[in-house]
Amino acid sequence: MAADVGLDALLFEMAAASVRLLPLSFGDKAARIARQTSGRLLFEVRVDGDPQFQRIAAVRYVTGTTGILALSKDGLAVVSFTANGELASFIDPLESWDSLPLREQARSDVEGHINLLLAALRSAGCMLPYR
Repeated sequence: MAADVGLDALLFEMAAASVRLLPLSFGDKAARIARQTSGRLLFEVRVDGDPQFQRIAAVRYVTGTTGILALSKDGLAVVSFTANGELASFIDPLESWDSLPLREQARSDVEGHINLLLAALRSAGCMLPYR
């Protein structure tokens, strides 16, 4: 199982590197990575008020590995990293929100959950801390 986790992380990173320069929207890049690596796109959301990122997405694999993508504020860079179950409590509310019908998504505020996930990622050293 540990080898599968490492393989999923490696495949995710390779797929992320392969789509970085493609002329696709961030959402299309995240969906393509999920499709290419047999993962499941959990969410792809806009980040409001963060000085470093404008969008974030997550892809989950059957091994429990989760790949995270973040689009820089200027829209030029896509950052990727993987996590195991340690971030589940921050990812699960966003996954639940994404599964809601659009009308209910519009009524639900997930900005706090997004900010908590970004803070957890920064604390874990996955992302550069903002200045």
